[in-house]
Amino acid sequence: MRKTVLFVLLVVHAALGAAAQPAVSVRYSAVLDSTCAFLRGESLKPEWQRELENREGEFVTAWNAIGPPMIQATEEITGKPFPGEQIAARLLLCSLPSQSILGVTINMRYALRSFTPTPVPMRYKVDTLFHELLHRFLDAYPIEDSPLLRAHASESRCTRNHLHLLALQKAVMLKLHAEPALHDVITIDSQLPGDCYRKAWQIVNASDPAYLEYVAEIRGRLVPGLLIEPSGPGLLHFACCSPCRGC
Repeated sequence: MRKTVLFVLLVVHAALGAAAQPAVSVRYSAVLDSTCAFLRGESLKPEWQRELENREGEFVTAWNAIGPPMIQATEEITGKPFPGEQIAARLLLCSLPSQSILGVTINMRYALRSFTPTPVPMRYKVDTLFHELLHRFLDAYPIEDSPLLRAHASESRCTRNHLHLLALQKAVMLKLHAEPALHDVITIDSQLPGDCYRKAWQIVNASDPAYLEYVAEIRGRLVPGLLIEPSGPGLLHFACCSPCRGC
């Protein structure tokens, strides 16, 4: 049995190694941004655009350093390859929230010193891009008939739509020892309008192992006998387990 499990692990590892990561490009276009603002009846201050143009490289450098390891960790944790697609992420200053429905856009207003005296860290905006990519990832592997979602049927659709995503984001950031950045994500997300993210994080963090239950649902039964378990503060390891533990 142990040899069979090891063989399955080798097969999955080889498959993930062969799969290409999504090619993510990041760009700020002042023309696109101004068009967005015009359509939304807004105006953009020149100093906002200048600062974002000057700091675009900072975002790109941070993404290039942090993004690929997070994508790889997602694949290792879930046992599923990230869809290998071309993704053009656009940085914006118009009031369109960060989203991944019509392309991928990241709202950068609150990361700018020219916009607010208390800007969020650039790392938080990079993690927001990862968040939007996780929406794409989970769309490729829909979870059907989730007992965890049924248990929270009274919550808003927004909250329920983010439970598995935030749990996976947490698992990835802990695996990469990014506890301070995770703390910032939870804190800032919980201050966003609408209360949906605050409630979702509250559920995911209800107990130390709560997020792992959602990650287990994402994994499904692709690799029987495998479970993600906490192995100390902020750490994860992969452990073989018996079928009675719900692997």
